[in-house]
Amino acid sequence: MKILLLTTHLNTGGVGVYTISLAKYLKKNGMDVAVASSGGDLKGILKEEGIAHIPLDIKTKSEFGLKMWKAIPSLTRLIKENGIDVVHAQTRVTQVLAFFAEKISGVPFVSTCHGFFRHRKIFRRLLPCWGKKAIAISKSVYKHLREDLGVSADRIELVYNGIELSKYKEITVENGSEFKESLGLDPGKTIVGTVGRLSSVKGYKYLIDAFKYALSEDDNIQLLIVGDGPERKALEQQAVDLGIAGSISFAPGGVPLERHFMAIDIFCLPSIHEGLGLSLMEAMAAGRACVASNVGGLAELIKNEEDGILVPPRDSEAVGEAITRLLKDRALRRRFAEKAKLKAHNNFSIEESVEKTIKVYEEVLGR
Repeated sequence: MKILLLTTHLNTGGVGVYTISLAKYLKKNGMDVAVASSGGDLKGILKEEGIAHIPLDIKTKSEFGLKMWKAIPSLTRLIKENGIDVVHAQTRVTQVLAFFAEKISGVPFVSTCHGFFRHRKIFRRLLPCWGKKAIAISKSVYKHLREDLGVSADRIELVYNGIELSKYKEITVENGSEFKESLGLDPGKTIVGTVGRLSSVKGYKYLIDAFKYALSEDDNIQLLIVGDGPERKALEQQAVDLGIAGSISFAPGGVPLERHFMAIDIFCLPSIHEGLGLSLMEAMAAGRACVASNVGGLAELIKNEEDGILVPPRDSEAVGEAITRLLKDRALRRRFAEKAKLKAHNNFSIEESVEKTIKVYEEVLGR
């Protein structure tokens, strides 16, 4: 079976990491897989894994912009020349692109819904473009597809994302110092951190506000923000304006990402909304105490006060209080970290996720 994974970019963040991991494990399952995108900082992993990356200039947010229209003949030709059986689209732009390519080539496409869309937009109603099957990455996303976007239940498959648990098996709660040093962080400080695309939906501005409060309670801490995106300059300026820029480190994503999770002592994901939260899954697998917004898929990953702390979205004070609580109570931090790691290693398998995704492909092809 020949699969083409189609995404606008391969930058650090949920969609990029999902696409790379899916490609790797499809190959391990005997699939002939390639990835088409406009590239990004994770592209090098594909080369290391011997997976073809096909450049396609589709880095745009406009599903009806010039780049999208220009890419249709290129994608159609690519599908035909490579004998692709299924196209798997990851973003709204690539869903629309795959829809038109399917009309021309006859090759079916499926899509993964990674989050929540503005469902009242006229173009989304006129041209939904979910493909033969739409994969929902969490129960919250499944509900969004059914109730807000009107996708029929027989077209939706619930397939939770998975992560490469083997990267974290030998990691313990205490062994982060070596990773801190390798990233240029002070090993003597407690690192509060986050990893992901720097976009407004992630709520990082609330994390920076919260960190100022935590810093006033304990000055032996540092904030690590890993990733890039449109909000980076604004976040850097916010840190300057608050007078805490010297205690905050911004780092590009790059690889291997697991080193960043291992350097973090307290992981925070204060998203405004979130389909599932791959970075939270990784942090839990690495055995880190976690604070996350009580929204979407994040609330499906953490059970509040059992294996982490859930806080209201857009609430800097609640995030700051949660961080401070974990700073002051090391026993609580350790308990949450150990339980989070156990949950992750029992439930977040990439192998199981990919097996279910292959079954979706087979159903689409009638196999």
